[in-house]
Amino acid sequence: MLRMVATRCMARALYFCSGCVAPEDFDHYGLAMPFYTHFTSPIRRYSDLMVHRLLGVCVGAEATYPDLVHKNKCQELCNNLNYRHNMAQYAGRSSVALYTQAFFRDKVLDEEGYVLFVRENALQVLMPRFGLEATLFLKEDGWSYDQEANTQTCGGVTLRQFDRLVVQLSVDSRNVQHQKVVVKLVDPKIPGVSVEPSGGKADNTQKQADDPPRKRSKVAASS
Repeated sequence: MLRMVATRCMARALYFCSGCVAPEDFDHYGLAMPFYTHFTSPIRRYSDLMVHRLLGVCVGAEATYPDLVHKNKCQELCNNLNYRHNMAQYAGRSSVALYTQAFFRDKVLDEEGYVLFVRENALQVLMPRFGLEATLFLKEDGWSYDQEANTQTCGGVTLRQFDRLVVQLSVDSRNVQHQKVVVKLVDPKIPGVSVEPSGGKADNTQKQADDPPRKRSKVAASS
């Protein structure tokens, strides 16, 4: 959870052509290195192929061609690589959301979670057993947000980052094209906010059969 919180604060690394970006922007925060490039198997990513071709030219193993050493052409390829990476991320998240909805359909389950982030009007909750991350929106009435302390308080109960919760999970399938996982607070008990436990638990045998992908999925729901 600490790693997740730390990396969310950082800008995502991007592909770029060194001749098109100021040197002070070269640093790779994840590796804490001033220079970094791909040098892995060329069968993996097109960015790897670009690096191998350039290195091949440098050592005289390959012939060059105009577009290979044209910085603007190289930057155009980098921009497309960044775009395709984003699209792949969105496709992956959509796939996880689809299978998550299928797993929770026709179920009402109580599950342990932890407060990942505290927002002005919401709690971001992580449920490690399902690899599920959900936004629990908080109604304005009764909730008090302390920005300095990064807490939400209601009914004498104060919730902080990394606090343990029990939430109730189900699927709202009234709109077939826009189904969503509904998350409700079970514990801690807050009068007028928390719901009664459903008593439902994910069966281990069933879970192994139709376990959703073990990757974080972001969904939104209201308390």
